[in-house]
Amino acid sequence: MRQLTAIAAEKDAGRQVKYFVRGDMGVSFGQFATLKRQDGLRVNGAPVHADYRLCPGDVVTVRLMDGTGGKSVAPEDMPVNVVYEDEDLILIDKPAPLACQCSPKQPQRTLENRLAFRYRDQPGFVFRPLNRLDKGTSGLMAAAMNAHAAQRLQKQLHTDAFVREYLAVVEGRMMGAGVIDAPIKKEAAATVRHVVDFENGQRAVTHYRVLASGEARSLVRLRLETGRTHQIRVHLSHLGHPIVGDFLYGTEDARLPGRFALHSTYIRLVHPVTGQVVEGQSPLPEGLMADADILGATVTVTMDRPLGSRHPSHPDMIYPVNYGFIRGLPAADGEDQDAYVLGPEAPLEALTGRVAAIVRRRDDAEDKWVVCPAGCSPDAASIMEQIRFQEQYFDSTVVMPNR
Repeated sequence: MRQLTAIAAEKDAGRQVKYFVRGDMGVSFGQFATLKRQDGLRVNGAPVHADYRLCPGDVVTVRLMDGTGGKSVAPEDMPVNVVYEDEDLILIDKPAPLACQCSPKQPQRTLENRLAFRYRDQPGFVFRPLNRLDKGTSGLMAAAMNAHAAQRLQKQLHTDAFVREYLAVVEGRMMGAGVIDAPIKKEAAATVRHVVDFENGQRAVTHYRVLASGEARSLVRLRLETGRTHQIRVHLSHLGHPIVGDFLYGTEDARLPGRFALHSTYIRLVHPVTGQVVEGQSPLPEGLMADADILGATVTVTMDRPLGSRHPSHPDMIYPVNYGFIRGLPAADGEDQDAYVLGPEAPLEALTGRVAAIVRRRDDAEDKWVVCPAGCSPDAASIMEQIRFQEQYFDSTVVMPNR
């Protein structure tokens, strides 16, 4: 059972409580009908009829019953990485390969089984995922903890309120940024495979930006505008850059057993009850970083602002690290790739080192690589600590710490 409470304001004087509950409190028509039958509507602690007229200061309480649940799920005592949790919402960082939900073909060894054990003391627990991930995809998922939250969250899908971003390691040298607007449909006579079909497919839109390009593979950040089955996998394959290890739309990779190089790295949504923004982040797993020929690659950085130099726009501030460009390697904007050099404690003119991480700006303006000499392996916290001088002006995150 989920109990919601709200206080009537001056503007609500004389308003029928049913409109207050269904409007301001966001209770659906069906849920409202149920709570009336179950004596779940109260004002100032006393049961009332739906046409009760409010007075300013009235405390309205609704008790939403969740039912007894649906199918029976066998609980399994296995770890679940929870990023955020309250009585309405949970964000989970799912490993791969791991199926999200039970099915007749796979009644066990799923995320749903693990959650059934985690919430075994919660009567009638039902797993209500908002966004589902393929078995071979890792990363962040959102799920509602009750029917009311699920109904509210469903309305956010495919709107600007619900943001989903992914990281993918793809085959080939991919450059730039853009939008893939290519409709998708299920392939004829196929069980799970989907294809781009401009005549009969359903609208599917994916925004992408290449973070880094190696000789054979590239790292791409993607944001979904729609949510078709296998959308990212189909779109990248359509561009000629299938995801590394994607056995359905590319080539299986023995180094990635049961999975492929796709990771749900970021989720942002509006809490279904409080209205506050909730977000979660998950770096690319180490196994995928090792497979991308970007991290660990050797590059040469020519310093533009050595350690101890003054910022051109803020002369009272001094650079705490060497900062420059990787010449001949274009960033998404076509210019030389920006890079921080961590480790050296003296000003440098140039350094040849390995790529240790990628730092991104939340406003999508640019990404900067972190380069270190041999033997220097900073973690995410250390990276942000050292470059906080520059990045204090932006909301930045380490996307790919090589740890």
